[in-house]
This record gives sequence, structure tokens and C-alpha cells, in this order.
Amino acid sequence: MGHLTLREVIDRVEEKKQDYQRYNFERLQEEAFATFFDLAQESTALDHLFLIAVAVPKVFFDLDSVLYVVNPRSKKLEKVCTSSEGLVEDREERSKVIELRDKPFQSDYGWAFPIRGNQALTQWMPYSGINGILGLFEVLSSSELREEDIFFLQKFANRIGYNLHQKLLIQQNLEHLKFINQLVADIEHNVISPNLYYKLYLRRMKKLSGAYRDLQKRIRDLIIFSQEQMQNIQIAREICEIYHQLATNNDRLEEETQALEKHYTHTSLFLETLLRRDHFVHGTYVLKKQPCNFKEEIIEPLLDRYEPILAKRGIKINKTLDNLTDREITLLVDKGLISQVFDNLFSNALKYTEEIEDPLGNKVKLMSYDSQILKNYFGEGLHGVKFSIFTTGKPLPEEEAKKVFEEGYRADNAKSRMAGSGHGLSFVKNVVEIHGGHVGCEPEQYGNSFYFVLPMKEEKTYDH
Repeated sequence: MGHLTLREVIDRVEEKKQDYQRYNFERLQEEAFATFFDLAQESTALDHLFLIAVAVPKVFFDLDSVLYVVNPRSKKLEKVCTSSEGLVEDREERSKVIELRDKPFQSDYGWAFPIRGNQALTQWMPYSGINGILGLFEVLSSSELREEDIFFLQKFANRIGYNLHQKLLIQQNLEHLKFINQLVADIEHNVISPNLYYKLYLRRMKKLSGAYRDLQKRIRDLIIFSQEQMQNIQIAREICEIYHQLATNNDRLEEETQALEKHYTHTSLFLETLLRRDHFVHGTYVLKKQPCNFKEEIIEPLLDRYEPILAKRGIKINKTLDNLTDREITLLVDKGLISQVFDNLFSNALKYTEEIEDPLGNKVKLMSYDSQILKNYFGEGLHGVKFSIFTTGKPLPEEEAKKVFEEGYRADNAKSRMAGSGHGLSFVKNVVEIHGGHVGCEPEQYGNSFYFVLPMKEEKTYDH
């Protein structure tokens, strides 16, 4: 549901005012509503609501009642509370004592009224049943109820439903939070801590690689100083061949170890940053700022990983804009989160870069990155650093360019080309903004430039 205007809310209030004039409730009925609402707000406990639901009709109208609720797990209608006995302990054995219906109906002991949920909450907590019915409210009465009484009791059942739905949602959220906290503890114990052992394995691999290099040198020395003593030429050739194969294998082993170490460093940084306990405790990203040289610590490691993949897609990286500014930029940021900002932008470049015809008539698929100092961007003496990732392709319409960083939004060209959730750029916006920065997209003649601006420390100046 979108944001309502004041005019829309006033119109809705006017409609509700006219409704109540038409309902023409008796004073005692209005007092019963007010009492139910006041007491229902005193606790989030479901049992508290169940007791109030049966107590109000008893006190105000001397009506006994029984409350039934659909169990969300078993989908069965269970008797949960009565005005004579209070809370029902053993609910499973009493689950089939009345049927669930869509409209008020006469039961064996009186009248039964469906309890409906709040339609506005169904997107957060959908319930199976007939048209979102959460239960039944049965009024026990041997005498005939007036039409006005039946209408009031149906409205009363609706109010039970709205409060019940809210409290069920609160209970569900509390259960989710408890699960998330437990999950974070499990992640820390079963993912983050064991991940540290990979660092030990890498050290052992490097040690083994060094030992192989030492063997290689011993074989080389043996070849150099024993050539004249070797009578068998064939054996000499085989030893030389073994030496060269060992050298090649050692080179490959060191390359693979370096690649594994880069992957480990990258993955560890992302894991430890995203799964940081503080994020879950506070319900938002909690920054751990430290000085970061963007070129050396973020951009170059990411380019090492993305360059081969981009090349396979026929995407060229233009480094002509790679200037001195990059080497000068050291900002105080959460290194892990900002790394993921760049990673998301590089990932989008991989997905959505398209071939265009350049001014010389050549067909090209191109990605380029740039950075520049923006003097006084955040106010007098408060400079910013703008990082841009440009990709060739069809320029986005201005309206789409303004929306691409919204959660769940995907531009039309993205929908047709690649599956996705629309979360990546929203994540970028969130992280940049909690750093005090801004994000944006600038459609250009040959493609689109996605950028973000981070604040610099005021005392640090740069000359051009």
C-alpha cells in the first residue's frame, strides 16, 4: 500500500464517521468496544487477548462465549478460551467441535461469528482459511438475539480478528528474531571460525611450495656439478626433464596458491562483514571504519577477479581514466561493505554491458571506471570523492535512472536480459548513505554511468 495523502485520510475518516452514525450502537455497546480496545493494548500475549475477548461480553451483556482460533501449523480450528472456564489447556482433543464458516450462523448453543484478519497485514502474515478467517467467536445464548445484537457481535468479532492478527504477527516476528539470533551464533561458530583455518592451510601450502623449490634447486645443483661425471646421456636427459617439469609444476602451484589466497581474502572479507553480529543486534548495517586505500585494497583486487570474466563476455576495460586521484584516495570507511559496493557495480557491468558503435564506427563493449574530487560537495569545506562505473549500452530513460537504486526496482532493459532481484543497487544505496554519501545514475550518449560520492575528511586537502 502506497503513502496516503491527507485528503485521502480525511475522506476515509468522514466515511467511518458516517458508518458509525449508521450503525447507531447503544451506549453500552460503545463502552464495550472502548473497554476491549483499551485492555487489548495492555499486553502482546495471545492468552491475554483470548481472555479479554470472552470477558467483555460477559461483563457488559451477561453473555457466555467460546473463542476458537485456527492453528497456523495444523490448520485446525481449536477451542482456546471460554467465559466459564478461561483458557483451554488441551486444545488438540477439542479441535473439531464446531465448523468454520464464512458468515454468522446459528450453532447448537447460540450464534457463531467468523473472526477475520486484517487485510492490510496479509502480505506479512497470510493465513489459510475462508477469505482470511482466523477463527470463530461463539456466543452461547438460549434466547433469540436481536438483529442489532447480531450486528454488534459481528463487529466485535472483527475487532478480535484485527487484534489477533497483530499479536500473531508480533509473535511471529519475535520467533523470527530469536531464530536469527541463533542463526548468527551458529554462523559465527560454524562458518566464520572454521573459515580461519583456511589461512593456516594456505600457510602450509606456501611452506610446501617452498620445500619443492628447495628440492628443485638441489636437482639443479646436481645437474650443474655432475654433468661431467654422468656417463649415461639418457639418464642425464631424464634428470634435466624432471627438473624442468618440477619447475613448471612449482610455478603452477604458486599461481594456484596465490589465486586461492586472493579468493580466500575476498570471501573472508565479505563473510565477516555481511554476517557481523552487530548488524543483526541493531537491525541495520553497523560500520567498522578504518583507513582504506581504494585503488590498492579494493579496485585492483576486484579487477584481478573480474578481468578474465569480463574478457570472456567480450567486455573491454578502459583504464585510460585510471589516474593519480585513485592512488591518493584514502578514506575512513567500512572496507568490507565498500568492497561489496564496488563488487555489485562490477557484477552489474558484467550482466548488462551491451555492444554499441563508437564515434569511429567500431563495435565495442566497454566498461570504464573513474574517480574525482568534488570540492565543497557536502558543504563549505566538506569535499567528496565521486567513484563512477560506466558501461556501454542503451541509455536509461531519465525516470528509470532515478529509480534504479530503489529496492526491488529493475529497469526494463534489465528485465529482458537477465534474471535478478533488484536488490544489488539498493544495497549500494544503503551502504553509501550510511557512510554519509550519495548515489546516482547518469544516462550518457553511449551508455550509463553509475556513481556514488563519499565524504572526505575536512582537514585533508588535494591539489590539482
